[in-house]
Amino acid sequence: MEGIKNVVYDTDYSGYIVDGGYPLFQVPTTEHLGFFDKFLSGIFPSLFTKPWTSGWTGMLHTKHQEILPENKEIKDKALREQVKYLLELPDEQYNDQKLTSKMRQYIWEIEKEYSTVISDYKTHIAPSYWEFKSTHYNVSGIFWKTYYAQSYPSYIDALRTRDIFGFHAKWDMTRFIYPEDDAAIQSMLKNRATQLKAEVKDAIQKGITLDMEIEQQYRDVEMIREKLTTREERYFENSFYINIYDDNEEKLKETGKKIEQKISGYGMRIKSAIQRMDEWFVSGLPLCTDELAISRSSVTSSLAGGFPFISNDMVQETGILYGINLHTWGLVIFDRYNQKLPNMNSVILATSGAWKSFTVKLEVLRYLINDIDVIIIDPENEYKTLCQKVGWTYVNIATNSQQYLNPFDIPPRIEDVEYGKWDLLRSQIMSLIGMIQILIWGCTPEEEALLDKALQSTYSLKWFSLDNDNYEGKQPPIMWDLMNVLDGMEGGDRLALRLSKYVSGTFGKVFNNYTNIDINNKLTVISIRDLEDALKTPAMFNVLNWIWTKVRSHKKKRMLACDEAWIMFQNETSAEFLFGLTKRARKYGLGITVISQDIEDFVRSKYGKPIISNCALQILLKQSTTSIKALNELLWLSEAEQRRLVSSGIGEWLIFAGNQHVAVKILASPEEKAFITTDVM
Repeated sequence: MEGIKNVVYDTDYSGYIVDGGYPLFQVPTTEHLGFFDKFLSGIFPSLFTKPWTSGWTGMLHTKHQEILPENKEIKDKALREQVKYLLELPDEQYNDQKLTSKMRQYIWEIEKEYSTVISDYKTHIAPSYWEFKSTHYNVSGIFWKTYYAQSYPSYIDALRTRDIFGFHAKWDMTRFIYPEDDAAIQSMLKNRATQLKAEVKDAIQKGITLDMEIEQQYRDVEMIREKLTTREERYFENSFYINIYDDNEEKLKETGKKIEQKISGYGMRIKSAIQRMDEWFVSGLPLCTDELAISRSSVTSSLAGGFPFISNDMVQETGILYGINLHTWGLVIFDRYNQKLPNMNSVILATSGAWKSFTVKLEVLRYLINDIDVIIIDPENEYKTLCQKVGWTYVNIATNSQQYLNPFDIPPRIEDVEYGKWDLLRSQIMSLIGMIQILIWGCTPEEEALLDKALQSTYSLKWFSLDNDNYEGKQPPIMWDLMNVLDGMEGGDRLALRLSKYVSGTFGKVFNNYTNIDINNKLTVISIRDLEDALKTPAMFNVLNWIWTKVRSHKKKRMLACDEAWIMFQNETSAEFLFGLTKRARKYGLGITVISQDIEDFVRSKYGKPIISNCALQILLKQSTTSIKALNELLWLSEAEQRRLVSSGIGEWLIFAGNQHVAVKILASPEEKAFITTDVM
């Protein structure tokens, strides 16, 4: 549009008309001449032989009018394309004579339409009505109230102002920043320091108790003078306005009192712009006009403290899109496999129905595109649809299933690790002791020693010796073999009886079969939904242990999502095992995602807080008023963060990555939602 306007205004149309164009009277042809005209034509023949344009007064002389050259390159294109082509020509190739009459007409019409829209823009953006009063104003039925900053503390940092900007209400902020001349400021500060020093000296001579505020002002002035001299700081005038609004006048007054108390607690003083609400209304519009013109002095560090949103941006060159930053309305792009993080683990805590599983599925879908292998332990069958759509492995562990994981499988060797002859078997026996203790609800130290001896004998019967380090081609034992060994040992009959229900009893199929599945796929979902509640904890232990042995055998970037992790906290041994995974996962390129809706279990367990501490990424979705107290014991949330979590909508959460605390709203395309959603309407 700007290019078309330039053509219209810059074209010299006089070049197309002889002598710049001048008005002429109509002269009849010689066929219609009268007697005197014929007489004059005989004396002045040239007067009646010039070709004249037909028409009346104002018609132009075109005796030497030039014919415009034809634009062969664009003659068959639409007028819009023709004009665009000419505007994009280099200056040395462009010529006004290439514009045809139709093109000029098209440009004129576009210019007219543009002018009409611009002249009418106020109608489109103006409110339906507004009413200004001394204490507030009303714009289209919404009540507004304005505050200005009267004074600041000597120093403000971003962490100190994070709670202020997280104030839970409808409000916005306007700032005007005016850089000052350092030389003039130095002169002013020198005079001010001299004045304050004189007041201090006078008070000392008179024996008067000095006002502490004067001493603080003197120290601040001297500090600012020093930093201005060394160029550590710059000096600014800063206008800071806060505007709150609500659809109810009484609620507006309550919000005003709350924000005054909130900000005053941080050493800032704000006042309502009484009798000047109309001036703020103009100042708050995107016109860069400071009608209030109430400013206070600030140095660079204090001014930067008013912009905590700068540090809240979470954008990295690699990673996936998590959502929209609710502080800055920018994008949150984060890579949990970034080498700068202490680990790749994350924890997701939320109430039921807050979209925690949706968040995980969206994260999984996007990391799959980044060539990250994903393994999911699914206690509620929520990931089956996703697995089926992407076409990878779905495993169902249940009493009526035909898919099995044998807990007696010997783990594969770990890359870059030197083993002794019996290291692999020893680690496997230690893991089995932990799982069997979960199955039989604990055992005494004597029973544990007996179990250790029985496991060694069980493996020996299958030719797995402690003196041998090569187990290739050998079939591992199953739970039936262990029960038979215990039954034949002195004092082992009671342990054999307690294990019998997992061998020949009701639960015999789950732990007493040879492994017939594998996880060497981009996505593997292991469901334990159809297991009885009594078996879910040992089953998750068995699955995690089996996955862990596979992960360690070949290092690459993987994600392991453990949904409903509170199940692991039902037993101390399984909770300890999960904690151990979060500590050791980074060495093998594994990022563990711990997901739970039961915050109380994290608080009660001695491994709850350590597990969260070993997760570099913490995602908190909507919380209930009861769970927020328990969550605060784990993470020490600010007041603003607690309010946000209690009142947040579906798909809104806080993401903590180190010192960065960012409020995020999930951003998923309609195609992604349709691909991963499991909601039943």
